[in-house]
Amino acid sequence: MTNSLTTAAATTRALKLVLVYAGLGFELEEGGAPGGCRLRLTPSAAHPWTRGNVRAHLLAEGIAAEVARFEQPLSCPGHELLLLLPSEQEVRSLGRLLEARLTEVQNAALQLDRALASIGVERRLDIQTMGERALIDIGVFDTGAATQLYRGLGGDDAVLRGLDLGDWHDHERFARELERVISATGQVTLIESVPTCGHCRSRHGGNRIRFDYLDADDALLLADTLLRTAASTGSAQVPRHLPARTRP
Repeated sequence: MTNSLTTAAATTRALKLVLVYAGLGFELEEGGAPGGCRLRLTPSAAHPWTRGNVRAHLLAEGIAAEVARFEQPLSCPGHELLLLLPSEQEVRSLGRLLEARLTEVQNAALQLDRALASIGVERRLDIQTMGERALIDIGVFDTGAATQLYRGLGGDDAVLRGLDLGDWHDHERFARELERVISATGQVTLIESVPTCGHCRSRHGGNRIRFDYLDADDALLLADTLLRTAASTGSAQVPRHLPARTRP
């Protein structure tokens, strides 16, 4: 029973992750039958099944769910949906349906999020629109997360042992080494060492690494490299993911 509950919770977390990158307004909680969940969802034109006869749309996808509609507050006109998914199978199927409708950059952010989680780096990536381009901001890495990323890309531990990452100059050398390891994957990503002075260290932690924005192809390439390295070393359980798009 414990294993089945653990699996059901993992399935619900996986659905939540897809919902985050789909950009949908939602509230999700485990409930109903074992393995099922309750999902309160704002309909979106990007996901046509959330409009019209929602129950029929879901049945056509093999998803049996109870569907209710209710009014939103006056400041948010329209209706919200309440979906009661009765089993783990329906939860998983809804996740696949949502994932199939992600945009290229949403999918890339999702795959990179999963790949980072496979090496123990948990973070939510931000999608920024700049003009007509959608780019992915993977945030700032503290020393621990940056070294995990370095190792996850196949970086040499001997290099790390020769550096004091609390020292500004050594940290800058580490940033260049991380940049070199990433460039070996076939992508050019600008990496900046962000030093933290001793006075601010108690509030902000140690020196940090900041990455330039990634496009969808760069994010997928980075995710694919992390997953392949993890698979070859057996250092992490490799999640299932969509094939990465590679540059010509």
